[in-house]
Amino acid sequence: MAFFKIVPAVVLALAATQTTQAIAQDLPPGPIRMLVGFAPGGGNDVIARVVATQFQLNTKETMVVENRPGGGSTLATAEMARATPNGSVLLLGSVGGQAIAPSVYSKLPYDPVKGVQPVSLVAKSANALVVNNALPVKNVQELLAYAKSRPGELNVASPGNGTISHLSAELFKSMAGVAITHIPYRGDAPAMQDVMAGQAQLTFASLPSAKAGADSGKVRIIAVTSAKRVETMPDVPTIAESGVPGYEVVSWYGVFTTGGTPMPTVKRLAQEIAAVVAQPAVRNSISKQGMEPSALGPVEFAQLVNRDAQKWDKVVKSVGIKLD
Repeated sequence: MAFFKIVPAVVLALAATQTTQAIAQDLPPGPIRMLVGFAPGGGNDVIARVVATQFQLNTKETMVVENRPGGGSTLATAEMARATPNGSVLLLGSVGGQAIAPSVYSKLPYDPVKGVQPVSLVAKSANALVVNNALPVKNVQELLAYAKSRPGELNVASPGNGTISHLSAELFKSMAGVAITHIPYRGDAPAMQDVMAGQAQLTFASLPSAKAGADSGKVRIIAVTSAKRVETMPDVPTIAESGVPGYEVVSWYGVFTTGGTPMPTVKRLAQEIAAVVAQPAVRNSISKQGMEPSALGPVEFAQLVNRDAQKWDKVVKSVGIKLD
């Protein structure tokens, strides 16, 4: 009788060992490289380093973050797309580089569909509609009334043509039926500085940038771009509830790898990224950046990327934006 009591335990132990080995074999060969398409210090870079640090702690595998700035992340994406399709080269991508770039660039040095494999979402964030304090508006409805009474006189600043901030403004103008002049700058900081100085009257800024500007006392946040209010800013309404029904813009960051990577490896990486995002320290670090930690598997993440690519393609075509 003892024999039959022991055998199931032995079988289960062997099965567990084999399963663990099979999963471990799905991890790509190290060291794993995490490419970032921007200079150190930006949102992509910060998130990539948080992910890489926790990934190494969780798996005991080496993950190295490498910055490859240029072309709105297209250079880094191209390098990843050319890599051996085994998951050893990753990219910390974002809505701008992965969902908008295929529309604003006529030619890309990679196939945005076949060359890129979504792995997992890491974080998402609303942006904020920020206005200069001298502008006599307290909410979106007052802003719309002011803009309609002075068509073309208001200036909306952005970090550059084709950025999520720029497209947020174009979508807002289209859905609200207002004429506001877009002024592109070379980055978030100079755009916010000119709004604070009154050279431009409004901008669609990241939450950290918006909060920093509001803390200066020179600008104020009148709405957020998400469908629901932001937990850390419960008193700030959404644009959708403030007079532009259906308006929604969400920025996101996620991990991608080379197209053609075997799906077991992709799923294994996604599991590890989800485990990283679940860590309290990581969630706290992401939240401090004004973002919401959020993991999605390969299929769901790919659907998100595709939906945003289609959405922004319509906006890009309506405005006629081309960066090459």
